[in-house]
Amino acid sequence: GLAADVGTLQRLPKICGGGNHSRVCELCFTGEIFDANEALRIGFVSRVSDRVMDDALALCQTIASLSPVAVYGTKRSLLYSRDHTVQEGLDHIALHNSLALMTHDIPTAIVSAKQKQKPNFEKMPKFAKL
Repeated sequence: GLAADVGTLQRLPKICGGGNHSRVCELCFTGEIFDANEALRIGFVSRVSDRVMDDALALCQTIASLSPVAVYGTKRSLLYSRDHTVQEGLDHIALHNSLALMTHDIPTAIVSAKQKQKPNFEKMPKFAKL
């Protein structure tokens, strides 16, 4: 037979973390179907909910209300840091933050905090596709 070749074997150990390596191996070797509680236990999901859509939409609204520059930088840094050293991750986020300082997001957040209002951030600029 064939081994999984769509990225499962490469991604699942990183998603679930090193502390679950033997369980991840077991799941990959056997193809066992696991439930939501087991997914939570091994770190495959961050939470289990009886109101999945409501909770997912609430999380989306929370993230969408934040600085898109900060969210984008956080996402890129988390993904980059999975496969790089701590120092490389620090260098990566330092570069992002040096560029983020040139956006309007920080002044917008400061003014909004002083006025005790929710910030209204600009949309993320589109990147050139070269």
